Amino acid sequence: MPIDKIEDSQRQARLFFEQLSRKLNPNNKLYKLKELINWQTLEDNISKLVKIEKLGRTKKDTRVLLGVTLLQAMINSSDNYAVEEFEENMYWHYFCGYEYSEDRCKISESVIRRFRQCLGEEGYNIILQELARVGLKTGTYKKKDLDSVIIDTTVQIKNIKYPHDAYLLEKAREELVKLCHDLGLALNDTYALKFKRSMIQLWKYKDASKSKKRNKVMKHMKTLVGRLIRFFVRKREIMGLELSTNQLEIVRKIKNIHAQSFLSKRDKDEYKAAGGKVIYSFHAPHVECIGKGKLNKPYEFGNKVGLGVTGKSNFILGVKSFHGNPYDGHTLAETISAVEKTIGQEIGDVFVDLGYRGHNYSKKGKVYTPYTKKQITPEVKVMQKRRSAIEPIIGHLKQYGRMARNCLKGTIGDVINPLISAIGFNLRSIANRVTATQYCT
Repeated sequence: MPIDKIEDSQRQARLFFEQLSRKLNPNNKLYKLKELINWQTLEDNISKLVKIEKLGRTKKDTRVLLGVTLLQAMINSSDNYAVEEFEENMYWHYFCGYEYSEDRCKISESVIRRFRQCLGEEGYNIILQELARVGLKTGTYKKKDLDSVIIDTTVQIKNIKYPHDAYLLEKAREELVKLCHDLGLALNDTYALKFKRSMIQLWKYKDASKSKKRNKVMKHMKTLVGRLIRFFVRKREIMGLELSTNQLEIVRKIKNIHAQSFLSKRDKDEYKAAGGKVIYSFHAPHVECIGKGKLNKPYEFGNKVGLGVTGKSNFILGVKSFHGNPYDGHTLAETISAVEKTIGQEIGDVFVDLGYRGHNYSKKGKVYTPYTKKQITPEVKVMQKRRSAIEPIIGHLKQYGRMARNCLKGTIGDVINPLISAIGFNLRSIANRVTATQYCT
């Protein structure tokens, strides 16, 4: 068991137990992956970030939690499924560092969640660096593939309800009523029944021919929330109540939602120009509205993610999340910096799409768009055509990874969620390479 801090020369085998290394199939992909990863170096680097004694009653060794984290990313499972699989699968035991099959191989969901939070962006980047070393060692990508890198951005959609103004006002009303109840403020009316009837009426008036009736109902909902806000402010001043930081943040979001609701396009532009913050989700106020220009999905609500892959082998080298809906070209320098940090060297040529025109990368001669025509070699022409190879990788991360719907909370969840998806993609690529080599030999 890896939690035993005993020298290898002093460790003794168990007399009546057979080791997992002899019991399991050595051709299994998890068996091979366990032997390829440098666990000691990885554990030493992660131990500087994670204090294992803070991870609850069912705490495990860092080595065990690292193995569970990698396997969870590889199969894209929930915390609950990872707990069940860890208890039942002997290949998971061996991959996580156990020498013998243990009856007490148990772990809790809270431990997995806390370990994920402790790792943060720096910890997952360390894991990505180790996988880049393993990928190079196994031949998943080659050294010359680093001469060209393909970079693109995509939108990571946050797990929020569609931000209709009626939904946001209903949520603001519920939070304000709850806040008044916590502070001991008696309300004459919470308007819960009126909001319920108004929501039903909105569905009845959804046709374009009934737009005037619909607008009248929506304005009435905004008026009701405004009454509650004025009542709360008046009672607070009379009673001299002091609010906590969390309560002040709730009040600020409620006032913002009330101010931005049911405005015309012109009024909303004036609201933004005056410095008003548009909130698209009460529990995730940092979410941005990103226009895609697509007919089936003109807008997506989340954050931008920059992705860098090798020019030929489709191996993910770097991932960087961005907030504030920046222009694609202004994300290039940070994405390239993340790629170079992963591989530990300077990259070669960079191939991007037309969205990166006017980028902020200092070495402009190394960046190629589809319109770059001056003094290019035949190899560069081939790579210009192959730039679109990153699109199926992004689709893979969203279809089989976690990037289609980000369920992790807060801005830190926006940062680590694409890193987990990239780690899982690279692990699957390495496993496929190892098993393919096995069958070829």
